[in-house]
Amino acid sequence: MSLQYEIKRITTAQTLPLRQKVLKPFLPVAECINPGDDLATTYHFGLFHGGKLVSISTFLLESHPAFSAGFPYRLRGMATDDKYRGQGFGQKVLSHGVEFLRSQGCDFIWCNARLKAFNFYATLGFRFHGPMFELKDIGPHKVMYKHLIRR
Repeated sequence: MSLQYEIKRITTAQTLPLRQKVLKPFLPVAECINPGDDLATTYHFGLFHGGKLVSISTFLLESHPAFSAGFPYRLRGMATDDKYRGQGFGQKVLSHGVEFLRSQGCDFIWCNARLKAFNFYATLGFRFHGPMFELKDIGPHKVMYKHLIRR
């Protein structure tokens, strides 16, 4: 399959079908909205392949209580359609968002990573923090983070 793609900013509404399908299939689409999704400081990115939205990432201006950062963002709602997983699309849309935030002065990104995504994030330079925890209906998670400015 070709890696030809386009990444662009998208709306909250555009993220919802893929969020529901990949991350929260137990919820109706309308209930997949996250707090802060529609704030002016929130960024949604979508990767389109053949005109179809196949991978998404959302970044919210949010600190984590365990970390000191000047301009932190939280990655939330990272998802790639199952049919397109393993082809590099998730890496491309996440890296695009990280580089965009770095250009805006963001110094720190964190997320609650699902167990099955640990290797994905680790490969992109994210580190683990704290103990494993369980999210109802979703499963085991661990906080992962990445400093965008060398310390």
